Amino acid sequence: MKRHFIIAGMLAVFFMAGIMVLPALTLAADEPIVWKVQTPWPQALWQHKAGVIWAKDIEKLSGGRMKIDLYSSGEIVPAFEIYDSVRVGILDAGHTWAGYNIGKFPACTLFAATPAFFDLLGYFTWMYEGGGKELWQELYGDNVIVLPAGMLWAEGGGWANKMIQSLDDFKGLKYRTVLIWGQILSEIGASVVTLPAGDIVPSLQRGTLDAAEFSTPVTDVPLGFHEVAKYCYFPGLHQIAGFLELIINPKKWQALPDDLKQVVIAATDMAVTHELTGWLVDDCKAVQKFKDYGTTIVKFPKEMQQNILERFVEKYNAHPDPMFQKVWKSQKEFLKIYTPYMKLQAVDAEVDVNK
Repeated sequence: MKRHFIIAGMLAVFFMAGIMVLPALTLAADEPIVWKVQTPWPQALWQHKAGVIWAKDIEKLSGGRMKIDLYSSGEIVPAFEIYDSVRVGILDAGHTWAGYNIGKFPACTLFAATPAFFDLLGYFTWMYEGGGKELWQELYGDNVIVLPAGMLWAEGGGWANKMIQSLDDFKGLKYRTVLIWGQILSEIGASVVTLPAGDIVPSLQRGTLDAAEFSTPVTDVPLGFHEVAKYCYFPGLHQIAGFLELIINPKKWQALPDDLKQVVIAATDMAVTHELTGWLVDDCKAVQKFKDYGTTIVKFPKEMQQNILERFVEKYNAHPDPMFQKVWKSQKEFLKIYTPYMKLQAVDAEVDVNK
C-alpha cells in the first residue's frame, strides 16, 4: 500500500510539473520567427521604404508568426556587402538591388534594370512570365535564394550644371553612375565612378563630381540633387525600369515552414503593386517640386536617345559572359513578340485634360 502511495505521489509530481512545463512550451511555440534583414539604402529613400512596407506585410500575412528586424544602410554591414553577408549567414536576408553584385555576377545587370528597349510592363512581364525569375535563381545558384521584391519606376536621365544635348557633351565629366551605362560613358570619354547614395551630393558640392545619376525623381529629392545641380535630364533611357531583390540565406529558407515560405513570396509579389503605384505618384510630385525650386528640366534629343539605345544593344550583344548572353537571349526572344504587339496597341491620340 505504501508503495502505491509513493507511486501515486510521484505521478502527481510529474503531472503538476507537466502542467507547469506545458505553458512554457506553448509560449515557445508561439514565439515568432524573426529574420535580420538589411537594405543598402538610407532610411529616407523610397527603396528603404519599400523594405519597410514588405516587412510589415510579412507580419500581417503571417498573423504575427514571422517578423522582420529591418536595418538600413551600414547599420550591420556596409551597403555593398549585403550579398556576401547573406550568403555566409551574418544576415538572414537582404532587401537590396542586384546591380551591386555585377562584380561577381555580370548578368545581374539584366535583373537590376533595363534600358528603354523594354518598357516597364514588358520588363515586368518577362520577369514573371518570360522566364526571368527562373534565370535569376540560376544565376545565383545555391548561394542564396532570390525573389523579385518590387519594381523601380524609370530613373531620371541625370543631374548636371552643364547643358547636355549629345553624347559628346559627356566627355571630360566626372560622372557617377553604374552598370553598362557607366561603360558606355567611359568609352565616350567621361570619368565614371560608383558611389553609394549618401556620398553623391556631397561630392557634387565639393566638385569631385561634375554630374551624376542615382535613381527616380522622388528618390533624388531627399538627397538634395536639385539644390546642387541646375539641370535635370529625362528620359532615363539607361534605366526605364528596375527590380529590387530579396536574397535569402539558403539555410534560413530551408528552415522556414512551407506556409511561411508562401507568405514571403506573397509579400514580395505585393511589393510590386505598392511600389509601382505609390512610387509613381511620388515621382510625379517630385518633378513638380524640382520645377518649383527652379530646376531646369531638359529632355534628351531624339537622335541622342536613339544613339544611346543602339550603344546599349551593341554592348549587350558583345558581352563575353555566358550567363549574361543566356539571359539576354531570353529577353530578346520575348521582345520579338512583345514589341510588335505593343506597337499595334500604341495610341496616337492625346487628350488635353487642362481644357
